[in-house]
Amino acid sequence: MIDIHTHIIHNCDDGSNSLELSIKQITNMIDKGVTDIVLTPHYMNSYVQTDAKIINKQFKELSEATADLKVNLHKGGEIFLNPGSNYKIDKELCIGDTSYILVETNMGEFTPGIYEILFKLVKKGLRPILAHPERYNYIMNNPEMAEDFMYRNVYLQVNAGSILGLYGSKIEKTVWQLIKSGFVHFLASDNHCRIDEYILPAAIEAIRDKIDDYTADLLTQVNPQKMLNNEKIEYFYLKEQKVEKKGFFENILRKL
Repeated sequence: MIDIHTHIIHNCDDGSNSLELSIKQITNMIDKGVTDIVLTPHYMNSYVQTDAKIINKQFKELSEATADLKVNLHKGGEIFLNPGSNYKIDKELCIGDTSYILVETNMGEFTPGIYEILFKLVKKGLRPILAHPERYNYIMNNPEMAEDFMYRNVYLQVNAGSILGLYGSKIEKTVWQLIKSGFVHFLASDNHCRIDEYILPAAIEAIRDKIDDYTADLLTQVNPQKMLNNEKIEYFYLKEQKVEKKGFFENILRKL
């Protein structure tokens, strides 16, 4: 499996606070079957680090310390969309050598002008991935809003903790609505190194049980691998068909 959203680079944000903890977390992830980890420290104007030079230094140190482990580390960032940011959003903040970039907004009200900001990123040739849409109040109150982002060429990544109910029942309900509607492209851990347990495998099994293997593999292997290869991912992978059942036509979603 491939985990595209983690906070494992040490001493950069509210994630890992030591190189030793980072190595321990990565080793645990490898034991669970992870082959590639995208390291996405926060870039935002607040208490967390926004200095790319420091992040690059810490990434290099972590890469050297784990060079003998069977895992591929990819540098990225979780970029807070803010019109007044003191960092420039460009390919330097993308995941690896790709045009994909992980972004987030306010949990309450969206960042003012968020659609215009995203449009400018897309116009630059970047491919935004909106982190944990199920946790935003607007989308919790109107899950169909997630589809609007997809029409704006934005991908969606949900958290393993949401599927397992770790953020509350409303977020759990929302994340399943999004997955069943085909409004999700990636599943990731958003690992902040706060617990020893690595929860992504449990979330994957929940999707296998409640939906199917296709969806579980698509969100944690197929699409993430395409992202790392800088290949295009389909925004819409379900289509609506009418089927007859007991004399009535019902709309169902079919996988493309």
